[in-house]
This record gives sequence, C-alpha cells and structure tokens, in this order.
Amino acid sequence: MKRNARTLIGALLFPLLVLSPVETARADETARLPDYHTGSDQVPQTPSVSGGAVGAFANPASWATTERGEAAFWWNDRSVREGNLDNYGFSLGRGLGFAMQRNQMGGPEESFAVFDYQLGFASGNRAGHFGVAYQWSGGDDERIGRERVVKIGSISRPGRYLSYGMAGHFSTESPERLGVFDFGVRPILGKPLLTLFSDYSVRNGEKIDEGRWGAGFEVRPYRGIHVGMKLRDATGADDYAYSLNLGLTLGGSGFHVLPSYDKDGERRTSEGLRPTTYLVRMDPPYQGLPVANWIRKAVDSNRYVEMDLRDRALVYQTAQWFDADRIAWLDLARSLEHVRDDAAIRGIAINLAGFRGSPVMLWEFREKLRELQSAGKEVLIHMERGQMALYYLASVADDISLDPQGDLLLPGLALQRTYMKSALDKIGLGFHEFRYFEYKTAVNPLARNEMSEGDKEQLGRIVDVIYETWREGICEGRGFDNAYFDSMVEEAALVTARDAIQWKLVDRLGRWDELGKWLEKERGGARLGPLPFDRDRQIHPDERWGRPKELAIVYAVGPCDMDSGIRGRDTSKHLRDLADRRDVAAVVLRADSPGGDPLPSDLVAAGMRKNRKEGKPVVVTQGNVAASGGYWISMPGDAIFTGPLTITGSIGVISGWVYDNGVGEKTGFRAEGPQRGSHSDLFTGIRFPLVGKIPARDVTPEEESRIKTLTLQVYGNFVGTVAKDRDLDSAGVHAIAQGRVWMGRDAIERGLCDRTGSFTDAILDAKRRAGLSPDEEVIFSEFPERERFRLPQILPDIPGMGMLYTAWNHFWPRSTSAVSSVKPDYAMTYLESVLGAHGNPLTVVPPELLLEDWFVTE
Repeated sequence: MKRNARTLIGALLFPLLVLSPVETARADETARLPDYHTGSDQVPQTPSVSGGAVGAFANPASWATTERGEAAFWWNDRSVREGNLDNYGFSLGRGLGFAMQRNQMGGPEESFAVFDYQLGFASGNRAGHFGVAYQWSGGDDERIGRERVVKIGSISRPGRYLSYGMAGHFSTESPERLGVFDFGVRPILGKPLLTLFSDYSVRNGEKIDEGRWGAGFEVRPYRGIHVGMKLRDATGADDYAYSLNLGLTLGGSGFHVLPSYDKDGERRTSEGLRPTTYLVRMDPPYQGLPVANWIRKAVDSNRYVEMDLRDRALVYQTAQWFDADRIAWLDLARSLEHVRDDAAIRGIAINLAGFRGSPVMLWEFREKLRELQSAGKEVLIHMERGQMALYYLASVADDISLDPQGDLLLPGLALQRTYMKSALDKIGLGFHEFRYFEYKTAVNPLARNEMSEGDKEQLGRIVDVIYETWREGICEGRGFDNAYFDSMVEEAALVTARDAIQWKLVDRLGRWDELGKWLEKERGGARLGPLPFDRDRQIHPDERWGRPKELAIVYAVGPCDMDSGIRGRDTSKHLRDLADRRDVAAVVLRADSPGGDPLPSDLVAAGMRKNRKEGKPVVVTQGNVAASGGYWISMPGDAIFTGPLTITGSIGVISGWVYDNGVGEKTGFRAEGPQRGSHSDLFTGIRFPLVGKIPARDVTPEEESRIKTLTLQVYGNFVGTVAKDRDLDSAGVHAIAQGRVWMGRDAIERGLCDRTGSFTDAILDAKRRAGLSPDEEVIFSEFPERERFRLPQILPDIPGMGMLYTAWNHFWPRSTSAVSSVKPDYAMTYLESVLGAHGNPLTVVPPELLLEDWFVTE
C-alpha cells in the first residue's frame, strides 16, 4: 500500500519538477537536447507502451520492462550523403543499458555527424519501473551546441489495462529541460489485441498547452503480427504527420517498417522526403510467431527428451548454485509439464540410477509421468538397482531397462519399533509415561518392552496401505495380478537382472549410454536430446501489463519447533505478512511434519487463518507425514490435499518424564543445593557431561494430576479446533482421534482431509479458488527462500569450509531455506524433544512409524 502511494505521489509531482518554468533564452530546440518528437521515430508506439531497449533514449526506465536483456537496432533512409547510411542507432540492456544514435546533419554540400551516447541503470517489478541515464555526445556535436544530459524516468503499469510513463531530461550545462509524458490503454480485457496510446512533450519556457502531442493505436490480430499508426504534432499550428507500423516477429526476433507521411498522405514535402525507419528487436518483451515450434513439429517430432537424474535426490528446495546432486520437486514438475505440453516431443527417457526420494514425492513423480502418458508421450526409464519405492516409480514406464549387472530388491515391507525400558532400568533411568489415549504411543519405547495392541493396529495398517499401494501401481504398470506379485515377493526378494526379465519386471537389459542407438533402431530413427528451448514458456511482460498476482508457496517441513523445523516464529510472521499484501492471490502450504511442540504449530495455524479471514485461499498439500502437530498446521486450510502414502491424523497429546532412578549412584555423580518451593527440585538434578541434566526424582501424584489436566486441556482444544476447522462433530472427532494415525485415503474417508492429490494439484486448486485460470501467469514465491550456495559442496576437503558456510548463512538470511547439507536425524530430534519436555504436552509421532526414505526431503 505504501509503495503504491509513493508511486502515485511521484506521478503527481514529477511533472512539476520537470516542467517548472525557467526564464532563459532558448536555443534551437533540436540542438542542446535531442527533440523527443523528431528523435523517436524508431519507437513504434510510445516509450511506456513499446517498452524494452527501443524506448530507453526517451525514458531510461524502459530498459527495465523486459524480463531479459533486449537489443534493438534501427536506421532510416533519409541520408544526406547519397549512397550512405547516415542515420542509425542501437540500444541494448536490461538493468544496465547502453545506447547510441548517429545523425547526419547539414545538407548535400556540407554535412556533419553527431553521435549521442547514453549509459543508464533501470530497475522494477512489472508494476513500476525506474531508470536514470547519462547522455553525452561526440562527432561534430559542438556545431549544434549539444549538451550533456541527465535523464530520469519512471513507467507504471498498475494493471493489465494501463501503462503510463514520465521522463525528465536535464542539461548539466544550462537550464535546458525536456519533459515527456505518455500512456497506453488496452480496452479489450487488457490484452494486446488493441492498444491505444498518446504522448506529450514540453520544453522549459513553454506553457503546458504549448507542448507537442502524439497519439495512435496498434492492433495485434495474432501474436507476432503488428499493425498500427502514430500521429505526431508537426511544426504548424494545425499541422500533423503520421507514421505506420508494420511489424512481424518470428520467435525472438522482430522486424518493423515505420514509413512516415504528412497529413495529406504524401511522403515528399517541401523539406524533402519523409523517412522510413526500420527497426529490429532481438528478444523483445512480447511473443512472436512460434516458428521454431512449427519447424520442430514438422521436421523433428521423433524426439525423446533425455532426463538424467543419476545420483540425485528429489527434495523440496535446492540452493541457487552448486547443488547439482539434488533437484527440487517443483522444478522437476515444470520440466515434465514442458514435455507434456510440447507437441513436437514424442517421449521422455529418464535415468533413475542412484536416484532417491521420499515415497510420497516418488508417488507425485509417478502421477506426473501418468499425465505425460495421457498426453500421448512415451515414458522410458532406466535403472541400475532399485528397491520397492523406486521400482514403484519405474513401473509406470512404457519401457524399463535394467543394467545387466543390476538387481532389484523387492522383499515386501516391515516396520518395527525398538523398546528400551529394560535398558533404562539397567542404566538407572526411570521413565514415567503420561499417556491417556489408546493410540498415542509416541513414548512407548521408553516405557514398555513390547508393542501395545493400539500400536499393532495402526502400524499394521500403515504396512498394509503402503504395500498394497505399491502392489497396485506395479501390477497396473506391468500387467500383473496381485497373486503373481505376491508370489514374486515371497520367492524372489532379491531379483537379479536375468531374473527380472524372467519375472517380466523389466523389458530389456542395457545401459544408459546405449539408449540412443536403441531408440534409433526401435523407434524409427528417434533422436535423444535435451529439453528443447521453448520461448513460449518464458515470461513476456508486454503480453500482460502489470505485476501478475503472487502465489505464495510456504514450506512447513520438519519437527514443529519455534526456530528450526517448521520455524514457528518466522513462518507465522511470513503468513501474517502475506495476509496483508494485496498482490498475493493465494497461499499453498506444504505440511511435512511429524509434529512436536504445540505452540509453533498453533502460531502457523493462526497465520493461515488470518489469510482466510482476508479472503485469500489457503490450500494445504501434505507431504510424507502431516501427523499430530503436522496435522495441526493442516487443518485450517480451505482444502487439504493428501497422498495415499501420507501419514496424517494422530490427533492426540502425550508426554513423559525421565528421572534419576539410580543412575547417579551407579556412576558416582551427585547433585545437591538449596531450594525454595516444593516443586522447584523437579527441574534440578545431576548434570552429566555431554548428556545434560537428569531430573532428580519422579513426579508426585499431585504433580501428575496437574500434568494430566494440562494434557487433557490441550487435547480438548486440539479436538475442538479440528471439529471447527473441518466442520465435524466434536464427538466424532474424538472417536477418530486419541492419537490414531491414518493413511491419506483413510483420512479422507473420515473427513480429516479432502482429496488425494499432489503438490501441483494443490497449486492448480489454489489458482481456481483465487479466480485465476489454470494457465494464467502468476509469480511464485517460496518461503523460506532458497539458499545461494551449498558451500561445503564446492570445496569439501579444505579445512574451515564448514565455518565459512556457517558465517555465510549468518550474514545472509536466505540460509533459513529448507535445504540442509546434513541429512536430518529425526530419531535424535524426537528423543531430545521427549527428554526435554519435562512433562509438557507434545503433539508428535515417533520415528519408527516412518520409513527411512521418508526423510529424503532436505
């Protein structure tokens, strides 16, 4: 809001700064400062409408209106010297720009050249742009008294319908000034089908109504075709001239012919022949005819895209540089969508040798490959080795190849928990479990020596669902029935390459580097190559004026903690900030957390509710696990997308108390000191080196009663909030709560989640809820922001690099992203949470409920 207010104030005050009258004798208006109206024939419309490098001589902010650097070249046929190219120029750049224009002046008998040079800087965000430039001259510039000039300009595009700009040119050698104002309107749904524009320039010493005007229009009946006309105030009071704009843009190169005429339609006047200007724009800010795509479709449609994911990990976020061994899921998804949408691509070949990812993200990857197949693309996958989850992904392929020396490990699935009560007894550590719900078994391993019935039930369901999901996908992809798959698991847990052929798990044996020849032979001369460049997938700011709406991606990944994991403080603040921003259309929150402290969970949930209160849709997409505290941060969403392999629910609270039950006596440690308050010694005890403090005693019945009351209060609040957010009956929520974990589809059946869907499905749903079409351009933001570097990966063997990495991350906050150079040890984090809770309620699930690969997210 403040930024928009400053833009409006600047827009109102800028003409006053530029056009303040100065009493001075005026030189020839085409001499000291280049004249805008006679010196901008190369601009097809006006500076703020044409944008890009071509408008920078008039308004340096124009350099910032491109997404990438543009180069523009122009010349005209009005030559003083016969047979010579006298008048030409160029402009190039984006943030930093340089331009030059040459003009031959005088007559046939005596002429001279003047060169105008300009160096400038520009910046902006598609809603507003600002630029400043310095212009100097060379050649015979002293013959016309050309002066050095400072130019300041701005271009505002508050929405898709309007663009307007202002620029001031200030001589550094005299009071000479020039002010230029222009605007454009797109009346047909804000699209470039029709653009109306006008401009006005005033020099100092002129009254506001003594300036020179211009107006015109451009029509784009089809992308890349430009037809328009521009009228210009001429020298006489009622005189005017006009020019036509005939342009054709092929791919990233545009060519415009701009012939000019007097008001009677004559090119020859008393002053000579009116010029025709020719303009070439390289990488302009608008789309051209998709010639390259047409050619590829016609002559190169038998192409397979090579996607080498060898030894890479599928994660949520990667660093911006030096992170080649990982790939972010949304980046990979966009590449797959490119393959899906490109009609010239026949299929994709993926190398999964050494590839790894969590089971849920592998399921999302598999679903995206199914989209490609639905679009008529063939999917080829190569493996060297694989286990159940990776083979589940590969089984979707139309053709699977396995290295001749490779193998597949398909033993089925088992989950086990390690129980430590007897070990703690021998050490002399006591553990008091505060468990009041049948299925909330997070601290069972510290309090029991065997699995409870509730744990057997819920872990059994997890194993069944994962196994059956994998079996269903593999059987569908390979044409097996369930009995065949089960017999293979029982008879051949470790499958060699030759056995894989016999069991029909793969189609052929071969190596990745042999795939090109195989395609050429088996697919009619097909070619294997990289993902082709597609200009249509790039951003073209001129196709849509103004800053598109922002779709905010928020990652709440890891344990529910205030300053690590989901980062309750920072994430909740970011969500509150998003709620206050008008340019944010929707929020997509990725919940991938096993829970932890209820406080950070509730802070994040409160930030989500604030967005909903402000009318912003909040769509939750659950990752590998969104249980207990992870479900707490899911339930405020307008919609919750989950996966069949997602572990969610676990609506319950638990805690425990570790105390000295003889460990001090066995080790010879002893603690002693004064106290005030009968309960103060609860938090004192022996402090063991490298371990920490162990409370000196167990809780009393009175203290346990207080803990139980607090635990039940937190649970009641949890259940009540679930009922309110999910529009369920509290009694019904209690029946499916009590700490019970649910798999994704089970959670949908019980009203805890809404539908099965992937991360990208949730993004499409958020756009729909925000009133945006599926293919409408949006700006994606991510929180936490991605790191700049993975410094330990650059020079890993040099001493001190870890310290340098830490220092870098300290001074540049982007280090708070959800990427880590160390694989997280959730088992240790979980143990620290339980031991450090000291009776405080926890909303957490134990690590044994999760497969090891669940943690391949960071």
